[in-house]
Amino acid sequence: MGDCRHFGCIGGYMEKKNTPIYPTEKMTAWNIVLVILTVLMNALVAYVLIYVSNYSALSKKVFIWMNVGVLAALLVMDLLVYFSIRTMHKKVYAVTAILLCACLIAGSYGTYLTFRVQNNIDDMTSAEQTQDITASLVIYSGSSGIAITKTEDLDGKKVGIAKGSQTSVIAEKKLQAEGVNVEYQEYSGYTAAYRGLVTGEVQCAVLPITWQSLVEEDTSLSTYLEQCSSIEDFSDSVTSTNQTGADKDLTKEPFTILLTGENEGLADTIMVLSVNPVSMKVTMTSIARDSYVPISCYGNSSSKINDAHAVSESCMVDTVEQLLGITIDYTVEFNFASVIQVVDAVGGVDVDISVGFDAQCWDIVKDELEVYHLDPGNDVHLDGTRALGFARERYAFEDGDFARQRHQQEIIAQVLTKIMASKDPNMILQLMDAAGSNIATNFTRDQLVNFISYAMKKSNRYYGDSLSGVFNIVHSRITGSDSSVYNANYGMNLYIYKLSTQSINHTVEAINRNMDLNSSIGTSVPVDWSAGSEYTPPDISE
Repeated sequence: MGDCRHFGCIGGYMEKKNTPIYPTEKMTAWNIVLVILTVLMNALVAYVLIYVSNYSALSKKVFIWMNVGVLAALLVMDLLVYFSIRTMHKKVYAVTAILLCACLIAGSYGTYLTFRVQNNIDDMTSAEQTQDITASLVIYSGSSGIAITKTEDLDGKKVGIAKGSQTSVIAEKKLQAEGVNVEYQEYSGYTAAYRGLVTGEVQCAVLPITWQSLVEEDTSLSTYLEQCSSIEDFSDSVTSTNQTGADKDLTKEPFTILLTGENEGLADTIMVLSVNPVSMKVTMTSIARDSYVPISCYGNSSSKINDAHAVSESCMVDTVEQLLGITIDYTVEFNFASVIQVVDAVGGVDVDISVGFDAQCWDIVKDELEVYHLDPGNDVHLDGTRALGFARERYAFEDGDFARQRHQQEIIAQVLTKIMASKDPNMILQLMDAAGSNIATNFTRDQLVNFISYAMKKSNRYYGDSLSGVFNIVHSRITGSDSSVYNANYGMNLYIYKLSTQSINHTVEAINRNMDLNSSIGTSVPVDWSAGSEYTPPDISE
């Protein structure tokens, strides 16, 4: 046969310009590795492209060019692998392996990002929401001579719970697991359960972990606070089912949103938004959480609107619909953690602080209350923790709860403006992480994508490449007055916030005008007026 080194025998060794190739067994092993890595790379890229196609409505042009570029690069990489296997050059193998590893790393990272985004969106829009609830077993030392110092002492006693609340669910589960037999007394909300405790109807009340803040805001109950204490705090997970959102085309049909800021079953923030996609006008109306209104799930008996939220989201939706005479199309619920993380993700907010005060904030890592002093000033920069404390404060300001509502709307509007004006992918990822486990909504993914795409198109047409100017947000609140209702059973006046019928009507009129695509343009100022007369703006303007 002769020396085959100079003639290219199969399975032997070949020298071509001093470049050796591998023996057959090494070549075969390399080929198998390259093929496996190539198949894996193609699968990862295909998955990312298929997933990203769900969001192609955000920018079809960018999506098309991205697909063309990625597929072209994928084709070149596949051809390079094929060429490596055919030529069997050592240098070509090395270059191909390096490029293939780089593509695999990029594909793996892209897959990780898609999983990360998808999981967060699924968490936000899932029909079933699971959240950790922390409750306290609270006792009152002034009601009886019975010594209750631990959970076991509740055996045979009466325990007050808020009807339908999530804290009642985990309390019943806990006491049953520990073999503690109690008689449950249902109340219409946490404040009613607390009153039952201090009047001696029950020996213990199941309240949210923030029960002290809740009691402090009710002047008729705060005097009993020093004689109350928690014998045990406990947590558990509770799964609830969201109401299905409306089947609307958000790019054509006006819609309403009930926005609630939730903390352990309590709604610190209650806002009704109406959005007109044609005019891009948004009305944002705050409702005080102590508003005394008929509660739908209590047979329309009146109580604080917060009691509706303590029962369920659907009870809150029905109550607001009944109060305003409108239909709530969608809901968005967020908690303390989301406020802190979202504000931090956008780089903080700048607010005007008229008076200095000690802000009660929340440490989401330690899950406990912390206090920071905020000094007065203009354009004071706040991180997420301090922004939460600023948004929750009302006692430091002359207009009390109105100031709190105003600050909440200010922070929400500023965060939305920063989000819409940003093109930072890292910010978007941080926002998605913050929203995933802390915000729940019954919008569908397609509805959100289509609406954002629609807003981007309007922005590009009228406002350049920034979304910050596309929405016209009108702030308002439903006004009322501090009042009280005497309850003979408790022998005390109960603090309530009585809403003004006129203010409710003004709010409803503003929402209906914004929702009506066929309404004519007009003015609410009468023709018969005097330049010397003092003008008082309606509530919606305030």
